[in-house]
Amino acid sequence: MEDQYTRWQTRRRSLPDQKKSGNGWILGKSCLTLHLTYQIYNLAEEAEQQKAILRLIIPRKCKLSPELKDFLNKHKYVKVIRRD
Repeated sequence: MEDQYTRWQTRRRSLPDQKKSGNGWILGKSCLTLHLTYQIYNLAEEAEQQKAILRLIIPRKCKLSPELKDFLNKHKYVKVIRRD
């Protein structure tokens, strides 16, 4: 059985804001509360497979959701950097 797609149903993908030439990726977010999104989850899993470091750059005032905190504790290849 084949899945039928309409023109609105497309395959989801996500990319980091910048892929460094070394072993790291950068994803910048500007929000008051950061939740565990599909993009963060997908990029963290891919970074772990490739042994690359995913750096999440967020403002100092940004709060992390409890789900995201638990996820970050389990994934050592994701680093949170707080900047203004």
